[in-house]
Amino acid sequence: MRLRYKLEWTTVGFELLPKKFTLTELQRVFEAVLGRQLDKRNFRRKILKLEILRALDERRRAGVQRPARLYMFLATVFEKLRGRGMIFPF
Repeated sequence: MRLRYKLEWTTVGFELLPKKFTLTELQRVFEAVLGRQLDKRNFRRKILKLEILRALDERRRAGVQRPARLYMFLATVFEKLRGRGMIFPF
């Protein structure tokens, strides 16, 4: 329960990921901590709307699917949002 609370207000979710990650990897971290599945389209829309990620010109290939875009977490942007009382909308 404590980790769920921290997920809303801190960078703990991003600290569980490598420096460069895919949106699927990020969603899996949130789902694991929250203990429930999140809708893929809504998760992506909400997380990208926060503008706390920087899309990189790199991709990661996993299996036969289309390569996934890599992202980096922008901690400075997150801190500004947190100062205004922003929490993750999940």
